[in-house]
Amino acid sequence: MTSPDDLGHQDVLGGLLAGTGTEDPHAGHAHDDPLRPTADLSVRPAVPEDSTAIGDLHARTLRASLAAGVGHDLGPELAAALDPAALGASWAAAIGSPPSPRHRVLTAVAGAQVVGFAAFAPAEVPVDVRPAPAEDGSEDGTDEPVPADAAAGDPAGADAPDGDDEARAVAEILALEVPAAHGRRGHGSRLLAACADLLRQEGTTRVQVWTVQADESRTRFLSQAGFAPAGLRRSLDVGGEEVVEICWYADL
Repeated sequence: MTSPDDLGHQDVLGGLLAGTGTEDPHAGHAHDDPLRPTADLSVRPAVPEDSTAIGDLHARTLRASLAAGVGHDLGPELAAALDPAALGASWAAAIGSPPSPRHRVLTAVAGAQVVGFAAFAPAEVPVDVRPAPAEDGSEDGTDEPVPADAAAGDPAGADAPDGDDEARAVAEILALEVPAAHGRRGHGSRLLAACADLLRQEGTTRVQVWTVQADESRTRFLSQAGFAPAGLRRSLDVGGEEVVEICWYADL
């Protein structure tokens, strides 16, 4: 799960969580300008002043997704650990001092209200897409849990792309967050479409995202947006309980 401090390293509380809703990924979105507003609904680059709202949104979506992952409401100690102020401070740093120009944070707004956000960056370790397992489970190398902090593919980084051009080829969506209170209004779709358009402009050809396996609304969103399972999963320890994340990908 993703720490907004560096937009690229994994920790237990960060999650690569997709926005809620089942909207058309291209609804209300002009592809000649990925950040063009639609009426009072739009997607724009995040600014540090958004960080308080982003921290609150992220705390809510993390609590909901992790609760789905463990199959019950989070205990008070773990819920309290997902502190909106701390998350907001981390996102403020990520927005104000990104590690590179290809590390981006976007916000979805309804009028003046921030209702969702997304973040993407070059994939630190692009996953190797594996074939889907056969119904009898006979395919090799699929659905094997890996530690949360282990690199997908070659842990030594041998599968990482060489050179700047290749490094641009695969990106990772580190967050795509729309709380249920703002769901089913196209915000998640606009965020995803803006991310895709900006990544295409950078020469990215594939995007990947990790999401909690048991979070059905997020899984449905990714599937309807054209993502497919990459055939890899990892297990996270969340308050002493296992949460399984699945890697999804899409070609741009």
